[in-house]
Amino acid sequence: MRFVFHQRVDLVGDALLPASELAALDLTAHARAIAKYDDTPERRRLRDTAIPGTGRSWTEVVFLSPVHPHAIWRAWREVRGKELPRAEFWAIPAGDLPAGTVVLDRTITATGDPIHPSEVAPFDPASFETATEIPPANRAWLEEMVRRGVSGAWFHGIPHVLAPGAVPLGNATVIGWEEPF
Repeated sequence: MRFVFHQRVDLVGDALLPASELAALDLTAHARAIAKYDDTPERRRLRDTAIPGTGRSWTEVVFLSPVHPHAIWRAWREVRGKELPRAEFWAIPAGDLPAGTVVLDRTITATGDPIHPSEVAPFDPASFETATEIPPANRAWLEEMVRRGVSGAWFHGIPHVLAPGAVPLGNATVIGWEEPF
């Protein structure tokens, strides 16, 4: 399997766009995309965080998951003992991503801190394989969420595939995270 994933959102056009590009097309969509960074000082700093080697900032890329959504859904069910409500995702062929796509795996820096260059690597669609298990950092996060009695931020501890610019959806399919691989 060579797909990356993005939770379905209201589209502006026929491609996924970075938040920064939405400002020129749909001010309401742009405001919604930027508002998700308003909850903590660390997340507010993300908006201007540079992504090493790309010449772009956090809001100038499209965030994609290299982990099949079913793996996250399944892990939450195992850890929490109940299923997450239905959510839909775009399953996008890895070969459809634009040149300059990178993988960000934050293992040194924290949210809101400048990203260390060693945490960013080129994305190679030819060698990429969709992950069907969550990384240990994500499982630990989910377990902490259960201990605290909260839910959300399902993708914390999962590397991000960051696409510079529009991600076409012409070859993408829609899946629910409860659907197995």
